[in-house]
Amino acid sequence: MAATYDYTMGGTGGFLSVFGRKFYVITRVMDVADIIASDATMAAAGKIAATDTIKAINVPDDTLVLGTVTRVMTACTDTTATVDVGDGDDVEGFDAAVDITAAAGTNGWTNNDADAYSMQIASGKVYSAADTIDVLFNNDTTNGVFLVQALCVDLGYEL
Repeated sequence: MAATYDYTMGGTGGFLSVFGRKFYVITRVMDVADIIASDATMAAAGKIAATDTIKAINVPDDTLVLGTVTRVMTACTDTTATVDVGDGDDVEGFDAAVDITAAAGTNGWTNNDADAYSMQIASGKVYSAADTIDVLFNNDTTNGVFLVQALCVDLGYEL
């Protein structure tokens, strides 16, 4: 049975970069070993199971997420490992089938015609209520480190 785990506040590597007070980037380090260790079920299995969803980034209300970037930091050594980046409305709304076995430094970009929230399709997504950007694992995954970054615009600021 598929499960959803919350990693938005746990582990290491979540930080916020502020530009002005209107545009900002939220970066989340997704260290598969840390995620596995943070949950008893995953730790007992020694993996993040295929179809498990990890809540990665908290998105505040009144935020436009223009897009996401997924960047491999340490390649996963499993034979096949891909992730989708999206939310509860569309699990691959930002990025579909990002290969986390790719060489370190490889990026997955939102700017893909097939992604629902792509800048070419929809110019991102407006979140009127707080939500999360989630990572869906398409394969059993045991290792690797990657970043998920969201380019955001604060739509609720005072003039």
